[in-house]
Amino acid sequence: MSLTRTRKFGAAAALFSGALLLVGCGQATGSAPEGVSNAAIQQGGSTEDISASPCSAEDFKVDLNPQPGRPGVFLLAATNTSDKACPVSGWATLTPENMAGEPLEVPTENVEIPGGFEEISLEPGRTAFAGVHLELGDKNEVPAATGFKASFQDTSGQVNADIVSGDQEYFEYAIESMQIGTFQPSPQGVTF
Repeated sequence: MSLTRTRKFGAAAALFSGALLLVGCGQATGSAPEGVSNAAIQQGGSTEDISASPCSAEDFKVDLNPQPGRPGVFLLAATNTSDKACPVSGWATLTPENMAGEPLEVPTENVEIPGGFEEISLEPGRTAFAGVHLELGDKNEVPAATGFKASFQDTSGQVNADIVSGDQEYFEYAIESMQIGTFQPSPQGVTF
């Protein structure tokens, strides 16, 4: 075999290998295959189609309860307001919004506090809980959130997450980053 032919064969093999590498990397970092939720892939969980869930985010009432004396720490409570059992698992997705209702991009980390990934079947009227920690900053340096939207790994859509705090009606949080804990069937130990 001539040297030129060997080089051509080597170049073709390298191009083919590079194409396979790009296809594989694109699948891992791109969108999920049709019928598979991105959340399921990110969490290494079930590849079940979320449209198979009997519930949507609108079937939940979500409250963020500020913890006294702990700025930026909240107890998230997601209550099933429907007339059917609704599954929740893993982590809620919280999207901070500014006064105009526009989403703010905030670095967010899902943490296994107080424990690992757990699927919970919420009967009507029942609540699942999770801890939320906002790393607060200077509102002159980072965008301020005045509200939040919540979504769930097992459902489609978003719902308002209401901040529950006595008579105070206006809230403003300059958020540098967020941590969200796993859903649990009890509020004990979920805040951090």
